[in-house]
Formats: sequence, structure tokens, C-alpha cells
Amino acid sequence: MTRIVLSMLITLLTIPNPARAADTPASTASTATARTEVQAFVKSYVDAVNKADVSAAMEMISRKAGVTSIGDGEIARGWDAIRTDYDQIVGKEGSYKFSIGSIDVTPLGTSYALVVAPYTLTVATQQGDFQLPSAMTLVLLKSGKTWVILHEHMSSKAAGQEEGD
Repeated sequence: MTRIVLSMLITLLTIPNPARAADTPASTASTATARTEVQAFVKSYVDAVNKADVSAAMEMISRKAGVTSIGDGEIARGWDAIRTDYDQIVGKEGSYKFSIGSIDVTPLGTSYALVVAPYTLTVATQQGDFQLPSAMTLVLLKSGKTWVILHEHMSSKAAGQEEGD
């Protein structure tokens, strides 16, 4: 069996199936707890990036070999490559701000979660603040008692692009 097929099979088997598992009070509570933990984690991550605290942000990125970060068409593979990208924000605190919207969390088994959230990137320019509507997806892994990012994808709408374009 190829690695891709095996990987897809494992992924499908870890996704909860409502028809197979009853919604018990314990599973509902653990899902709510995971959701709360993940939302707090994402807010902390955005806060670290807004403060240009690269060390804190990178502590939230997995060191697993397959970790990836995608931003507006650019792919960084591996923790070191992501660190190189994040080093570009050093000293730029206050010149930009990520304002996160509602954080939707989809648990993927007990140790993984998918996060989808809109955000607005505000950049200070000589002509005034410029706001760029954007969105992010994160795939998180629970490592011990904390969550870490396995994959992030952030994208922005092009200037002047209308909703639904």
C-alpha cells in the first residue's frame, strides 16, 4: 500500500463518525474543552505574532519533519524555513496587526484539530492604515498538554477584490 493511500486511510479513520459514536456527555464535554483550548492557543499565537515575539510564536510551531507554512503562495517546509520567514518581523512590532475573527474548530480525533478563521491584517503606511481582509487555516496536534501547529495557511484578498470574487 502506498504511503499516500495509507496516510489517507489513517486520516479517515481518525475523523469522528456521528453514526458510529453516540454523543455522550463526556465526549461533548471533551470536545468543548478541546475547542476552548484550541481557541485560546490561536489567540496566544496571534498575540505573539502581533508582538513580533518570534521565539514565542516558534514555540507554537511543531518541530516534526513535515511541518509547513503557506502564505499567499509561498511555501516554507520545515521548522528552520518557517523560522527564517518569521525572523522578518523582528523589530516591526506596531507596524502591523492581525485582528482575528471567529475561530471555528473542528476536532479531528482526540489529538488533532482543524482551525478556520478570518482575520484582518492592518498595516501602517505613510498614507495611513491599510486593512487587508484575510483568512487562515491551521492543522494542530496536541503534544502532551499543549497544542502545536503542524500546518498553517494564510491568504489575503487582493486589493479591491469584492466578496465572492
